[in-house]
Amino acid sequence: MKITRTSEPTRAERTQPSAGGAARSTGVATQAAASSSQSTRLNQLETQFPQSSFDAAKVSEIRSAIADGRYQVNAGAVADKLLASAAQLAGRKA
Repeated sequence: MKITRTSEPTRAERTQPSAGGAARSTGVATQAAASSSQSTRLNQLETQFPQSSFDAAKVSEIRSAIADGRYQVNAGAVADKLLASAAQLAGRKA
């Protein structure tokens, strides 16, 4: 008496590509196209907007002041800008 496993695929089934493989390769192609589209859009935005100015000396000065405990936060200014930002997000003018 011969016992065979019915759950194991036959040789022909193992050698044929599955539908899932085609779906995976299509997904990869879709991701590549989306990535290329995003790269193109990023390049457009980089040329559209000028480079922002960055004052390394000022950053260094503020970093030193924080480290030394000399930096003081203007709580009123922070609160005003926070409220203005929240009002802008809510669609109202501050």
